[in-house]
Amino acid sequence: MNRIARKSISVFVSLLMIMSFAMPTWARDRAAKEMTLTILGTSDMHGNLTSWSYEANKDYANSGFARTATLVKETKAQNPNTLVIDNGDTIQGTILTDDLYNSDLTKPNPVMDIMNVIGYDSMTLGNHEFNFGTEMIKKIEKEADFPILSANTYVKETGQNFVTPYIVKEVGDVKVGILGLTVPSIPRWDANKEGVKDLEFKHMADEAEKYVKILKEKEQVDVIVATAHAGLESRHEADGSDSAKLVAERCPEIDAFLIGHDHETVQEEINGVTIAAPMKDREVVRFDIQLINKDGKWEVKHTSSTILPLKDYEPDPVTTKATEKYHNETMEFLKDSIGEATEDFHPAPEVKGIPEAQVRDTALIDLINKVQLEATGADVAAAALFRSTSNLPKGELNFANVFDIYQYANTLVGVQVTGKELKAYMEWSAAYYNTYKPGDLTISFNPTIRGYAYDMFEGVDYEIDISKPVGSRITNVMYKGEPLADDTVLKLAINDYRYSGIGPDGEKILSGTPYMESAPKALRTYIKEYIEKEGTMTPVTNNNWKIIGTNWDEELHTIAVKAVNDGVLTIPKSSDGRTENVRAITEADLIHAGLHPTYKDYMAVIHTNDTHTRIEAGDGMGFARVATKVNNMRESYGEDHVLVLDAGDTLHGLPIVTTTKGEAMTKILNTIGYDAMASGNHDYNYGYERLVELDKIMGGKVLSANVMKDDGTPLLTPYIIKEVAGKKVAIFGLSTESTTYQTHPKNVAGLTFKSPSEVAGEMVKELEDKADIIIALTHLGSYEDEAVETSFDVAEKVKGIDLIVDGHSHTVLPEGKKIGDTLIVQAGEYIEQLGQVNFYFKEDGTFDIVPVLLTKQEGMSLSEDDAVKAVIEEIKKDFEVITSEVVGQTDMKLVGEREVVRKGESNLGNLITNALLETTGADVALTNGGGIRASIENGDITKKDVITVLPFGNYGVMIEVTGQDIKDALEVGVAKYPEANGAFSHVAGMRYTFDPSKEVGSRVVEVLVGGKPLDLKATYKLATNDFIAAGGDNYTMFAECKSLGEFSALDEIVIEYLQTKGTEGTELQNRINVVEPEAETQPVELGQAA
Repeated sequence: MNRIARKSISVFVSLLMIMSFAMPTWARDRAAKEMTLTILGTSDMHGNLTSWSYEANKDYANSGFARTATLVKETKAQNPNTLVIDNGDTIQGTILTDDLYNSDLTKPNPVMDIMNVIGYDSMTLGNHEFNFGTEMIKKIEKEADFPILSANTYVKETGQNFVTPYIVKEVGDVKVGILGLTVPSIPRWDANKEGVKDLEFKHMADEAEKYVKILKEKEQVDVIVATAHAGLESRHEADGSDSAKLVAERCPEIDAFLIGHDHETVQEEINGVTIAAPMKDREVVRFDIQLINKDGKWEVKHTSSTILPLKDYEPDPVTTKATEKYHNETMEFLKDSIGEATEDFHPAPEVKGIPEAQVRDTALIDLINKVQLEATGADVAAAALFRSTSNLPKGELNFANVFDIYQYANTLVGVQVTGKELKAYMEWSAAYYNTYKPGDLTISFNPTIRGYAYDMFEGVDYEIDISKPVGSRITNVMYKGEPLADDTVLKLAINDYRYSGIGPDGEKILSGTPYMESAPKALRTYIKEYIEKEGTMTPVTNNNWKIIGTNWDEELHTIAVKAVNDGVLTIPKSSDGRTENVRAITEADLIHAGLHPTYKDYMAVIHTNDTHTRIEAGDGMGFARVATKVNNMRESYGEDHVLVLDAGDTLHGLPIVTTTKGEAMTKILNTIGYDAMASGNHDYNYGYERLVELDKIMGGKVLSANVMKDDGTPLLTPYIIKEVAGKKVAIFGLSTESTTYQTHPKNVAGLTFKSPSEVAGEMVKELEDKADIIIALTHLGSYEDEAVETSFDVAEKVKGIDLIVDGHSHTVLPEGKKIGDTLIVQAGEYIEQLGQVNFYFKEDGTFDIVPVLLTKQEGMSLSEDDAVKAVIEEIKKDFEVITSEVVGQTDMKLVGEREVVRKGESNLGNLITNALLETTGADVALTNGGGIRASIENGDITKKDVITVLPFGNYGVMIEVTGQDIKDALEVGVAKYPEANGAFSHVAGMRYTFDPSKEVGSRVVEVLVGGKPLDLKATYKLATNDFIAAGGDNYTMFAECKSLGEFSALDEIVIEYLQTKGTEGTELQNRINVVEPEAETQPVELGQAA
């Protein structure tokens, strides 16, 4: 090699070495076939070009597009492979946007101008984009240098997308799909806005699935970024169509998912999807997506998210310069005075942290309502306090003050309503208040309802009784001095947002169509004009409404108010900070702070019963919310001041738990930290040996003093003593004697259930010198029963028990039941209520006991505890694996279609009733067609197949019935024939014939039991499910029948039958016969024994 060549190679190598040090990291990664794609995402910017507040006339230095621009520039300097996206609620929200530019379609949109300067790649429509009608959206679509997205918004007439559903961006040679989704609840809020009624807003998850498939298969993108203007959880739609979480659960292909709408920070991973949301205009989300190129194809290795606070960034000079013309015009608009207030219109709060205008009538709301009444000529008006700090302050006023008291660009609607509709609307609004409970010393608000959703009314006088449940609070409604009649017709003034939400296109509380609409003139303009007309204004309040039902001790209330105002106690906000005053100050708070004049210490007993494994919210509030309540109490008053007890029927119920033989339930109870549990009859459904195993998993917390093994020793721990609030608290367990026949007898073979009252007496004798408080944790039932002893019997026969926490009868005792000195409490079923018993201790060691119940409606306002949610998610994953187990085979389709099982015999109905007959040993079996929810295809049968057929968690029951009861039951089943009927009777051990041409109640013309005619006077053992045995589906003749036994869950019964008997004998056998119209039938005379 010559010298020239060697020199050339040397120079080339040197250049390579220099370049390797000069290359940024992203470039070196790319050379190595790796790359990081960065996505910056904003959401809910609400028109804030800068961080200047026009209402406060100050710069908060923590938000806005100008600071976002700095972040974008810095990020792109670090990684040129950066895209910038916005998630909606972008053009609305300030005086600048709403009152100067969005009200005039001839003016350029300042937000689009600034986003163009920054260099956004896309924007997704939010709900507030529709505040100004669809013409505005089409206008900004033209002005934006980037596409505006919404895949689930369609034009009804054409079926076409209203705006672009998605885009594909190429970053280097990486193809990135960006999919936009919009909360579909917009017709609830903006149905009357121009063009909105012409649009259809489809289910977000449905459309996401559709377009993710298109992006993957048609567009062949390497990365999918989704942006949904919606909260994580569903808040508005029963079908979950507004839930971003559901999108993630159904679309695991999404690599980065920007959400918003709720104005709270989110960082989650769900189903492998990285999800994040910024705290509206104060934060930006950064996603870093790491990719690797394998065989020429880019694959996502990992996605991470970071939340970047905008207070950490200075405004970008170039962007700030671009905002100045808009800012200056706004400041010029605000310089003129429009009037003067002689005093503040919103008084200072009596209790620091509780807005005064939401607990009593004020001049501020009266002013807004007066303006609405005058503008519409209405009889009644309704208005909300949009911000807790809103006020017309003493002194000179300008338009910024108007914006402060009415921040939304709502228009005005006048509509006729009936008195009945108005009162329903008032009840809807009054749901804002938490129910007053004994021990509360202040009024509090529901954390799930925003302040802007609470309306106050003018034109009627009324009272709100917050001690009553939601829906029954509005009392003494007077109109022109007379009680408001349901049929009275009035004119109502209301804003367009509220009318859309509760009118004919929303919740249908109001049915009328508007007689007046102010659009495009905003309500703010009316308020401004009113102030200008009046000039000088003095606050006037007519006190036409008040809150009642707060039966607190006034001395204690005064102490509580002083403690809050002095900073000793604090009024809490919701977890997202958007709702004020979400929990009342209570007597327990005063005790904890050492301020209570009577009581010196406090203990709370939180209790559940008969949950039957309803682990998630549905029938009840779910265990994740129970955990939140428990944790809140522990945090407020100390872990050593809270007991958590369960009164049994806890470990058995729905398949998600029964498939683990109860272990899944113990994981939840252990995570919450239950202190003790009674053994209910259904807790023995796996056999008592399994109950003992589950007790060990729980650390010996399942209690029963009256269940004995054959050697005379207790099966379970009889009692425990715990140190709570410095007191020794003894808790002993009792189980119902009826367990011997209210579970399968084999489950308790060899056990003796002793008299609860006798054992309770023994327990009190043993414990009275060892404990300060004695609690009986019982599964006995709170009712009178001659057959077995109940909690009432125990309380009557045994002295010395302070509290009985009971279960079994599914009874709700809102105020408990006092028998002698013993208080009995029970909280219904399925956590439809959560019980709490407050012990208030005096200086001398004596105490008072006050029970309260938290309803499901109240409980649903609690957030779900993350730890329990995680356990439940793990249980659900395990359930999918467990239920894939094959439990049988079938060479024929087992038919469960609705049109078959609700009007005729089915081999699947035969299988279920055969299984009931086999398990119980009954004479006959009957189940309802409505309980059969699916078919099973031929081939392998899995646990999941059976559970899908029988999803409700019903269990087998055997009852004693007469022949007449059977005949009457079959008449119920055929009453609607030939219509499909959920009550239609499937049977085993008998067959029947009915004539649909006969009158209802006389259609069953023949019943054969074991081949012999039914004897109406004879007694039979009938197996069915617990729903039917309780009188469900109109089988009322069974409701009072004697129980002969309770058995396992129906799905377990069928699985066991399949494993032992298979599907033999389930083919159609003419168990059910229909008399055809042309056939002549000689009815068999019922009632004659063979």
